[in-house]
Amino acid sequence: MLDIRQIRENLPTVQELLNRRGEYNLQPILELDEQQRQLETERSQLQARSNQIGKQVGEKIKSGSDPKGPEVQALKDEGNQIKTQLSELEPKEKEIKAKIEALLLPLPNLPSESTPLGKSEAENIEVKRWGDEYIPQNPKIIPHYEIGEKLGILDFERGVKIAQSRFVALMGAGAALERAIIQFMLNRHIQAGYVEVMAPLLVNSQSLTATGQLPKFAEDSFKCEADDLWLIPTSEVSTMNLYRDEILTAEQLPIYHCAYTPCFRREAGAYGKDTRGLIRLHQFNKVEMVKIVHPDRSEEEHQKLVADAEAILQALKLPYRIIELCTGDLGFSATKCYDLEVWLPSSGTYREISSCSNVKDFQARRANIRFKEGKKKRY
Repeated sequence: MLDIRQIRENLPTVQELLNRRGEYNLQPILELDEQQRQLETERSQLQARSNQIGKQVGEKIKSGSDPKGPEVQALKDEGNQIKTQLSELEPKEKEIKAKIEALLLPLPNLPSESTPLGKSEAENIEVKRWGDEYIPQNPKIIPHYEIGEKLGILDFERGVKIAQSRFVALMGAGAALERAIIQFMLNRHIQAGYVEVMAPLLVNSQSLTATGQLPKFAEDSFKCEADDLWLIPTSEVSTMNLYRDEILTAEQLPIYHCAYTPCFRREAGAYGKDTRGLIRLHQFNKVEMVKIVHPDRSEEEHQKLVADAEAILQALKLPYRIIELCTGDLGFSATKCYDLEVWLPSSGTYREISSCSNVKDFQARRANIRFKEGKKKRY
């Protein structure tokens, strides 16, 4: 979530950065913010007067005034009136605060000043390539899903029978291979200093809101209608929310986590895309890396995370390239993002296999995760 103070104090800069991602009107937020600040000032003044009255009552009684006399009673009556006024202010403040939050939640993160300008993925920038692209001489290359079906290790027909389209059953060596790759990735990340996490696959709405999936991407997620529970689209959700509403110490940072989970996505906006194979499944396995770090080391740690993802692909000898996403293709919570795309010989193209984002304090504010440095608490 964006910082309301930053919007208030640096409106031209915030508006310009947001405009790189689309059209957003911040004026209603500022108007509500002004109302909230006026109410806060009024409450502060009333509270100060209430404290003053309490002190005056004590002094008068101490100096010999009758506790039930008119002079003391007048002060008490004024104090009671102020208490009534304060109690009337509370729901007004809560209402305005809720309205401000409702307007802030749909706003995406501000792109970094260094994020390339652009309107779509066509304007993303390739920053690196590794490995040699294998281009078979035979023009008819068998795609992975046909190979899997011929070997009997991918069963799409039964996946559809059990669930619906975009589900698959892994059989025999297919299941063993997937399990082995997952274990390989976890082992590599643990060796690099990440602490493994096994957290719930079902999370509440507050958790999805904290990481930015709600309210904007509700239609892309699977919800358990009888409960306030959702299947996770990524283990980033449950891993980040381990620390929701907590105050960490500076000494606890950095926190590195890795997690393997099945992930679930409706992919509501992907109708007709990649209808064959293992891409864009509704259920898929993923190994996630999550870092919670000191703000001053955010960019450095982001680069290290990208390098950790690269190390996996290099160990597997998979040719890949790194794409820096432009402002028009940037994920909702990201301020900067690099996609790692692996070369697929059967389609003669690179496909995204990992997305490494820096969200800065965006999710920390939504999740209310702070750390204490000296006497200050920071996001």
